[in-house]
Amino acid sequence: MTVQDDAALRREGRTLTAATPAEAGQQKQAHAAAAPSRSRRTKLQMRVNEWLRRAYNSGSFPIVVLFLFHDRRIHPSYGMTWPNKLRLAWRMYRNTKHIHTGTSYKAHLAMAVTLLEIPPSTKGVVVECGCWNGGSTANLSLACAIVGRELIVYDSFEGMPAPQPNDKWAVESATGFLRGDLEVVRENVRRYGAVEQCQFRKGWFSDTLPGHKERIVLAYLDVDYEASMHDCVVNLWPHVVPQGYVFMDEYSRLDYCAIFFSERFWKEYFDTAPPGLMGTGSGIGVGQYFLGPKRVLGRPLQQALSVAYTRKDFYGLWDYVPAEDPSGATA
Repeated sequence: MTVQDDAALRREGRTLTAATPAEAGQQKQAHAAAAPSRSRRTKLQMRVNEWLRRAYNSGSFPIVVLFLFHDRRIHPSYGMTWPNKLRLAWRMYRNTKHIHTGTSYKAHLAMAVTLLEIPPSTKGVVVECGCWNGGSTANLSLACAIVGRELIVYDSFEGMPAPQPNDKWAVESATGFLRGDLEVVRENVRRYGAVEQCQFRKGWFSDTLPGHKERIVLAYLDVDYEASMHDCVVNLWPHVVPQGYVFMDEYSRLDYCAIFFSERFWKEYFDTAPPGLMGTGSGIGVGQYFLGPKRVLGRPLQQALSVAYTRKDFYGLWDYVPAEDPSGATA
């Protein structure tokens, strides 16, 4: 999809809530070209903004830990005393300093707490689709080690795939972008996570996901493209346990999130109602300041680094019908 296509959508009264890859790429090129001529004041403001973001992330650490881990639903068999909770949270925070990730440690903690709430009697694995350099993989593996579950990681380890027709979020120039070699990912997880919990399945989603057989208690999808999300949901949803979770991080794109509200999609593939998506538009509340919508630059101090989620038993269909009045007309 081109910038001109996006402009056409806006003229028709439809505005995308996040920048398309082509639009974002042009914006980055413009900023790169303008870099040498930036004023000293602008450069100083950029450094201040970066310092404020980092200060907030570190300063809010104890509050995030308290609010996420003050949870009576955490199963007692996992032995999560407050020292153990703090140890896990601190390791996850430090890991995101060592391995660059597209999501906050707070989002990783939210998924970890969700895993800790699932009783060990519920059998199933954790699945991650799209791992980049293995930052989220390392953190999820730590949670998996505590709850005794296998983490199955699906990735091409060759970066983004070639674009498929009709996928407006895919562009040819992004092919190979966000590549993390398998050995690099494995080494990052070995150093900072629990690599013994992990099984890596290399290949394109369209080739590997149809062969998935294991029951899933939690899946984390970070796949960017519509075609990739389609492959993930179609092939993995049938294996999600009745109250299993699916997390994703592209929540700022309303049209992308619409897969979890689409009556046509869920009727066609699963003969059921759509489950909806908690956190659509701005992500679930984990202490990251992001109001949206996410356009090219957005607000300088706000970052879309949370996650959104749904659950197998959620119901996201609008099925209200007004009652008819005595004349036969609807109210």
